[in-house]
Amino acid sequence: MRRSRRADEFEVTGVADRLVAYAVSERPTVEHDETVETELVEKAVTLLTFLPRNQPRAKVEKLLSPNDPQRGRRAIDALIDAALATEDERGRLCRTAVTPRPRE
Repeated sequence: MRRSRRADEFEVTGVADRLVAYAVSERPTVEHDETVETELVEKAVTLLTFLPRNQPRAKVEKLLSPNDPQRGRRAIDALIDAALATEDERGRLCRTAVTPRPRE
C-alpha cells in the first residue's frame, strides 16, 4: 500500500513577514547618569535581548564587566531605572517588553 506524498508535505508560510518587525527594530535609548558608561549600558541591553530569560543579576553583571563589578552593577541599575529590565525577589533579571517600531 502506498502513501500519498501530499500527506508528508509540510509548508510554513508568512514567517519572513512576521520576523521583519524584529529585524528592523532599533534598541531603545537609555537615559542614565554620567557615572555609567553608555557603551556598557548598550551591551547590557543586547545581553538581555539575546540571553535566556530570568538570568541572575550577578551573572549579567559579571558578563558585562568581569574585572570591575561596580561598573556592571551601575549599568544594570541604569537599565532598571529606565524600565528596560526588572529584578525579581530572587535577584533575576527580566527584560521588559519593548514593542517594535511599526513598518513604514
